[in-house]
Amino acid sequence: MLCARGISLALIRQNADLYYFSGTVQDAHLFIPAEGKPVMLVWRSLSRAADESPLENIMPLEGLSRLADAVKDAGINMDGTLGLEMDVLPAFFYNFYTDRAWPGAKAYDISPLIRETRAIKSQWEIDQIRAACRQVAEAVETVPHVLKPGVTELELAAAVETKMRISGHPGYTRMRGWNQELGYGQFLSGGQGALPSWTNTPGGGQGVNPAFGISASSRRIQAHEPVIVDLGGSVNGYLCDQTRLFSIGDLPDHLKKASDATLELQHKIEEQLKPGTISGTIYDYALDFMSQLDYQAHFMGTGRDQVPFVGHGLGIEIDEYPFLARGNRMELCAGMVVAVEPKLIFPGEGLIGIEDTFLITEQGAERLTLSPQELRQL
Repeated sequence: MLCARGISLALIRQNADLYYFSGTVQDAHLFIPAEGKPVMLVWRSLSRAADESPLENIMPLEGLSRLADAVKDAGINMDGTLGLEMDVLPAFFYNFYTDRAWPGAKAYDISPLIRETRAIKSQWEIDQIRAACRQVAEAVETVPHVLKPGVTELELAAAVETKMRISGHPGYTRMRGWNQELGYGQFLSGGQGALPSWTNTPGGGQGVNPAFGISASSRRIQAHEPVIVDLGGSVNGYLCDQTRLFSIGDLPDHLKKASDATLELQHKIEEQLKPGTISGTIYDYALDFMSQLDYQAHFMGTGRDQVPFVGHGLGIEIDEYPFLARGNRMELCAGMVVAVEPKLIFPGEGLIGIEDTFLITEQGAERLTLSPQELRQL
């Protein structure tokens, strides 16, 4: 793949990519030459990198000023194009690599190559995602025991997150997008569930304060309003994504009708998740479906805050290829894992919707998330 694009050497720095290609997230430079074995130069911690990674060539790096010499000492020649993760690499490091370490080196953006490679999951990766789905299913069963009138979003979140943390969740969910941040997920109730945020999601929530204005707040949950529990499970670095809708007592009829619509759409999208389908056509279908029901103004947000997608790939990060988004031309392939999340926003009332994680197989889609899909009125 590197040779075909004239890339002499690929440099991996970002944590998710380091984990994928080396099995560790220690502070390191992973060099993958077009020919020959990879070499990992580790700033810290060398001992942990050696314990955690199966790579053969793991060596110390004494400092950035020694980087070019260390690469040469490792037997790697950098006499051509350098592949870099340009979607996530800070400008400081880009400038260092191309101006100081290898002056005049031609740089090539290998981010799409990395993301295309990671989009197809191995059986081991799928097994980790299945385990993450079990983790979430067990945690969601905490909700009926906690969700009572007057409980705060934070109290609900704490109970569910405690269950997840005890089961091994690291407490952080990786996202690749610039400045996109996420903990365990989102806990949204009533009108606050309809509040947008800076994240590329249909709803955001108030959050605890403007410093992290997303997800659970100190708001007290009331009867007869939508309560969204959107969770990202994590096992061995691999994620699942699931959203379920709850209420204390019955929801108003128009919100129950909206919930039924999102569930119906979810089933119809599931039928289209098969190899050869163009990702963007699924979004087009979803938008048309909701337009026919007169929900187009509520679909995946409202006004300027609508997001033009209905699903996304996931694996080590929550926003991997493929994106079920407007205009996306990527074909779905067997081995891809996608989260599908048709949601409707009703300002002042809340967020309605569902999200499931699916594995695409040669035979079609397999739903990996395990929790009951229907609205649960407690």
